[in-house]
Amino acid sequence: MKRVLLFIQYLILAIAANATGQEGDVIYIDGAQWELLGRPVCADSLLCHDLKAVLPQERSWTTANWDGFKAYWSIKQDVLYLDSIQYQLYDSVTKNRMSCYVPADTLLRVFQRHVEEGHIMCSWLTKDIRVAKGKVIYYQHMGFERNYEEEQIISIDKGIVTGKKVYHNYIIDGFSFDKVKDNAELRRLFPIHIEQYPELANAKRIMFSIKKARVNSQGILEECEVKVLKPNDNRRLATEMEGLLKAYHPWKVSFINGEFRADGIAVWTFPYLLDK
Repeated sequence: MKRVLLFIQYLILAIAANATGQEGDVIYIDGAQWELLGRPVCADSLLCHDLKAVLPQERSWTTANWDGFKAYWSIKQDVLYLDSIQYQLYDSVTKNRMSCYVPADTLLRVFQRHVEEGHIMCSWLTKDIRVAKGKVIYYQHMGFERNYEEEQIISIDKGIVTGKKVYHNYIIDGFSFDKVKDNAELRRLFPIHIEQYPELANAKRIMFSIKKARVNSQGILEECEVKVLKPNDNRRLATEMEGLLKAYHPWKVSFINGEFRADGIAVWTFPYLLDK
C-alpha cells in the first residue's frame, strides 16, 4: 500500500510539473547568455539522484522548478560543460531568498565520471537541446512549451556539439479565435446557412472542432479538418464551415523554427450559438 501511495504522489507531482511552465537553465555560447529550455542534468536519472542527495533538503522550490536548482552551462570549442549548480535558501529573518552554489569540489565528486581536465563535460547527454533568448512569441502553460524570437537547436552526442540550427521566429498578425468578442461577431464572420439543415431546427448551439490547420505565409488557411461534435456528427455542416474558414483571411501566423503555424485555430473547439 505504501508503494502504491508513493507512486500516486509521484504521478500527481509529475502531472503538476508538466502542467506548469518550467524555469529553464542558463547557458553561455560565445560569451552570450541564453536560456536552456530543458534539464540536461536530469537526462541521467542516477546523476540527478546523486545531485539532489548533496543539495539541502530545505532549499526553496516552486511549481516552475520542482527540483529546486538551476544549472549553468557553457559551450566551449564545441563541448558542452556543466559549470555550476545554484539553489536558494529562505531566510526566515529577512524573509528573503538567498542564492547559493554547490561547492566546486562537491560538484566534481558527484560528476566524477564525467570530469575532463578539471571540468565537467556533459558526456552523459546525447540528444538535441533548445536554447533561446529575446521576447516570448508563443507560450503554453506547460513544461517548456514556449518559443522565443531567437532559438537554436543544438545536437549533442556524448557532450560534443555535432550540429546546430539557428532560427529567427516572428508573428504575422491576423485573426484568431481568441480575438472573437461574442457570438454575434462569430456568426458575422462565418455565416452558415442554418436553414439548409432542418435536422437542427431545435438545436440551440453547434459545437465545432478544428484540427490539422495549416496556413501559409500570407495567413491563408490551406488545410484544416472540421468536425461537428454537437448536436451530431454532421459532415455536410462541417464541410460548409471548413469552406468558410478557408475563405477568410488573413489568419494569425507564427513562424516558429522553420515552419508556419496557425495561431488560435490549429487545434480549437468552439460553440456556435443559434439565434431563435
